[in-house]
Amino acid sequence: MKCGIDLIKIDRLSELVKDEKFMNKVFTQNERFFFDSIDDNLNSIAGLYAGKEAFIKATKKGMIIPFNDIEILHDDNHAPYIVLHNKIKEEYGNCNIDISISHDGEYATACVILN
Repeated sequence: MKCGIDLIKIDRLSELVKDEKFMNKVFTQNERFFFDSIDDNLNSIAGLYAGKEAFIKATKKGMIIPFNDIEILHDDNHAPYIVLHNKIKEEYGNCNIDISISHDGEYATACVILN
């Protein structure tokens, strides 16, 4: 079992989210559709960013994993889950991946457990 945790100050992303290059590098089209569907999307953007960082920390691979190869979607109960793409899917696609994300308006945090 491996665990990764991340904490980010939400306002740290307030300028970055205006940069299309950043958004396309970090988030998939499905994630961006999700952001467009909610009112206070900066909190959710920060939460998903923290989730991707937590996954990377759990793998102990560092920044060699492209952020948009880690996709965080939501089930019918609005619970997040991770879908992997490309090379990272080959390595971790058979793992059980648990993710928890929370935000309070000032900070977003995420925890990922790989089994």
